[in-house]
Amino acid sequence: MKKIAVFVEGQTEQIFATELIKWIFYRRKIAIESLQFTGKIGSRKMAIIKSSKAMHKAEETAYYFRIYDCHGGGENSTVKSDIIEQIASLGKEGFSGIIGIRDVYPARNIELLRKMLRYGIPQTAIPIKIVLAVQEIEAWFIAENKHYERICPMITVKVANTVAGIDVCKESTETLPHPAETLNNIYHRAGYAYRKRKCQIERTVEALDYENLYFNVRGRNNSLNELLVCLEDIIVEQLES
Repeated sequence: MKKIAVFVEGQTEQIFATELIKWIFYRRKIAIESLQFTGKIGSRKMAIIKSSKAMHKAEETAYYFRIYDCHGGGENSTVKSDIIEQIASLGKEGFSGIIGIRDVYPARNIELLRKMLRYGIPQTAIPIKIVLAVQEIEAWFIAENKHYERICPMITVKVANTVAGIDVCKESTETLPHPAETLNNIYHRAGYAYRKRKCQIERTVEALDYENLYFNVRGRNNSLNELLVCLEDIIVEQLES
């Protein structure tokens, strides 16, 4: 069984990562456990939110993902510090890879942020990759043009293009300064909202066309492609081992 830990900035990323992993690994026997951190750095507490470990017997599970909600975004993101704090215990538990996912927003200098995230990460036998969603994970949602009318027929691609000021089907939505706010404004044209509440996040994530994300959206959103490559590499490594 290959064990992968995924550290995400907050609830949105945890819900999305769960569904994305299910889609990519749907033909394989997987187990996913979702946890949430609370408390201050250095004395973090963990609570299990949801677990599908009972789906298969341990010897039948090919991939086990533990997805940590670090419970803090923006300048207060603890993705990096939580990875550093947990890496020793994850090594003892036999984890073979760590992926971090966090937004760029509200930071302005992406390259400086990348350098800061690399600095201080211990060199261990477990490979660590932190993916930056540029500027926010909602940029990927905006680019997934097929989900709009699944939420409401009045939310068309034309509406999305008008609000975003770009062609979301052809251009990179990573150029949008505040994608979550843009997505809310798109939905608002039909009387809907996106304010990062759990029910709203789940509504959007469930409406997404993951085939479109995988085959098309990644081609114009480099940060999404980076995450997908990380997940693809897990399958390749397992097949080669």
